[in-house]
Amino acid sequence: MRAAIVALALAGCGSQDTALQVAEVAPAPLREARLPSAPGPHTPSLVAIAGVPDRDSGTLLADVDSCASCHPDVAAQWGSSAHSFASFGNPIYRAGVEAVRTALGKPASQHCGGCHDLPLLVDGLMTSAQPIPADDLRAHSGVTCRLCHGVSQTTFDGNGSYTWDATPLDVPAIGDAASIARHRKQVTTKIDTELCVGCHRGFLSPDLGVPVHLTGLDETGTWQSSAWTGNGMARIDKVGKQTCIDCHMERVAVTAAELGAKHGTVASHRFVGGHTWMAGMRGDAEQLRQTQAKLAGAASIDIAGARVIAGGVAGPWILPADGAPVAAGTRLELDVVIRNLLVGHRFPGGVLDIQDTWVEVDVSDRHGRRIAASGLAHAEDPDDDDTHVLRTLVVDEHGDVLEEHEMAKFRAQVAPQTLAPREAQAVRYAFAVSPGLAQPLTVTARLRHRSRTLRLQAATCRAARTPEGQTFIAGARGARDLELDPCKAQPITLVAETHLELGRGAHASTARPAWERSYEHGMALTSTIVTRLDEARSVLEVAHERAPDPRARAMVAVQLGWVASRQGRVDDALALVAEARTELAGAEPPVLEAVVADAYARANRWAEAVAPARSCTERAPRNAAAWALYARVLVAVGDHATALAAATHGLDLAPRDADLLRSQATALAALHDPRAEAAQAAYVRFRSPDEAAVLRIRCATRSARCWRDRNPVHTFELR
Repeated sequence: MRAAIVALALAGCGSQDTALQVAEVAPAPLREARLPSAPGPHTPSLVAIAGVPDRDSGTLLADVDSCASCHPDVAAQWGSSAHSFASFGNPIYRAGVEAVRTALGKPASQHCGGCHDLPLLVDGLMTSAQPIPADDLRAHSGVTCRLCHGVSQTTFDGNGSYTWDATPLDVPAIGDAASIARHRKQVTTKIDTELCVGCHRGFLSPDLGVPVHLTGLDETGTWQSSAWTGNGMARIDKVGKQTCIDCHMERVAVTAAELGAKHGTVASHRFVGGHTWMAGMRGDAEQLRQTQAKLAGAASIDIAGARVIAGGVAGPWILPADGAPVAAGTRLELDVVIRNLLVGHRFPGGVLDIQDTWVEVDVSDRHGRRIAASGLAHAEDPDDDDTHVLRTLVVDEHGDVLEEHEMAKFRAQVAPQTLAPREAQAVRYAFAVSPGLAQPLTVTARLRHRSRTLRLQAATCRAARTPEGQTFIAGARGARDLELDPCKAQPITLVAETHLELGRGAHASTARPAWERSYEHGMALTSTIVTRLDEARSVLEVAHERAPDPRARAMVAVQLGWVASRQGRVDDALALVAEARTELAGAEPPVLEAVVADAYARANRWAEAVAPARSCTERAPRNAAAWALYARVLVAVGDHATALAAATHGLDLAPRDADLLRSQATALAALHDPRAEAAQAAYVRFRSPDEAAVLRIRCATRSARCWRDRNPVHTFELR
C-alpha cells in the first residue's frame, strides 16, 4: 500500500519512471525509538565523564599556564575570549547562576555548570554546602584548553551533552618527535565543529525544577538547517558553506614561539562573536575592536517601501520608498526591512531574552531639523518600550515580562523577534504629515547592537557592588590580573545604516537594485498574519516584474509560492514552483519541494505531499524541520513504519523537537509497539507548555510591548 501511495504521488509530479522505481523499494526497517537522553550524575546537565577523575581534576582543568608554555599566542587569545570568562569571575554569569542557586538549590545550578564551570563541577563545588570560593582559580577559568581538547564525544541534545575524558595527558618533551606525536593525538579535537553542539543548544526542563520545557538558545539547530550547510529550505540562496570554526575561529598569524602553528597561523581562540560587553568591562580594546568588526555588516537594514494613507484609504506600495510623495494631511507608512546576512544562527545569538539589538528611525526636513523618530532614546533609557528590539520576551506564571534572565520563573516565550540565518523581517513606521514641511525629507534607519539589556546590566551592577560581588571582582584581579567593571557603559555597535529622501526634490538611491530591495521586503512580509498576506503578494509581484535574470525571477517566484501556499491557493503554488524550476534550468534547491509539500499538506492532500516531503529530507538531510514534515505526512497517510524511521532520523538532529516526538509516539502507538507509552511521555514532557497561549494573551493585555510585538509585522508611531 505504501509503495502504491508513493508511486501515485510521484506520478502526480510528472515522473512515472521514478514512481515505478520507488514502487519496487522494500519498506524501511523499523528503527529504535529515539527518546531524549536523561541526565546522568551531574543532573540536570548532561555532562558525562570518561575515565576516573582524581581530586585534582578541577585544578588541572583550570590550568592554562602549562599549555601556555608551548602555546603562548593561543593562550593569550583564549584569555581575551568570552569562553575564558564563562564562570563565576564573569559578573553577568555570576548574578544569573546565583539566582538559580537561591531559587532552585545548588544541585540545580549544575544545569549551568556543565557548560560554564566544569572545573568547579568535576570537583563537586557546584553542589557543595560551602560557597564557591571567590579566590579560587577554578571559579575564574571558564571553558579551558583541557576541556575542549579533552572532549571525546558529543550529542545533539544540548545542556552540556558531551563526554569529557579525564585521562591525564602526556606532557610532550620538546625535541622528542614521538612524545610530541603522542601529545598531539591526545589533544587534537575529535569532532571538529560538532564540538560546539553540546553547549550551544540549551533548554530548561523539569529536570531543572521548573514545570515547563523551553528552548533558550539553539545555535546548533538553526545553523545545521540553514543555507550555510546547504540545508536551507526557506528560499533560493547562494552562500558558501561555513561551520562554527570557519566563522568564529578564523586563522590568524602568530609568533615563532607558538608551537601549535601551521605555516605561521593558528585558528584564533578569541572566539569572536557578539559579546562586546565582556570586552568593554575589562577594557580589552583589541577584543572589542575585533568583535565590533565582526558585527558590522552582519545584518542589513533598508527603508524598502512606502505608502500614503489619505482619508483612511491606503494607496499602493511605492517600491522602493525613495521619492515617495509627502503631502500635508496624509499619513505616511514606511517599511523598514532587516536581514540576517552573515550570521549562521539566529541574530542576535545566544540566550534570546536579554539581547539588545534595536532599530532607530529618524526623519528630518531639508534643513536637518528632526521632525519624527523612534528608538533614539533606547541607548540611554532602560524603560524605553517604544523601540523595535530584536529579542524574545519571556514571561512568568502571571504573564509578566521577565527582564533579568530569572530562569526559575520562566514559563513561556512571547513574541520572538530575532532573525534566523538569511531571514528578513519588516517593521512598519508611520507618521502624520503636518503642513509646511521643508522638503525633501531625509529618513535614516540604523541597526544598533548592545550585548545585554540595560535592565540586566543594572541587576548585574547591583550584584557586583554587594560584598560578595566585590570579593569575586577581587578574585578576578588576583587570579587573572585584570579589573572588571560591569557598571560602566556598555559599548554600542552600529551594525548597519541607510538613508533615503522623500518628497519634492528627492534623489533616488542607487546603492542596491530595486528588485532586490522589493524581494527582501516581500520575503519579510510573508511572515505576517494570513489576512494580510496580500501585502506580501503585491510587493513580490513588483519584484518579479523587475527581476533581471532567470535566477532572480526564480527567487521571487518561490517566495510567491510560499504566499500562495499559506493562502490555500495550491494550484498557484505549484505553478510558481514549476516556473522557478524552468528558470533554474536543472538546479533543484530544497525549497522547491518544500513549497510543494507545504501546499499539499495545508490542503490535507497528504498522499500528494509524500513525495515532495521525502525529497526535502534527501536534499536537506540535516534540516530537522524537513524530517518533521515528512514524518507528519507519513502518519497522515498511515505509513507508520516509515513515519517512525523519519521521526527518529529527525530526532537524531533535534532530540527534543515536539513535532518529531509526537510523530514518533503516534507511529509507535499505531504499530502497537511497547515503546509507545514512553514515547508519548517524552512528547508530553517536551511539548510547548499548555498555558503558553493564555500567558501570551495575559501579557498582551498588560503590556503594550507584548500586544505590539506578538504581531509579526507591527507598526510604530514615529514621535
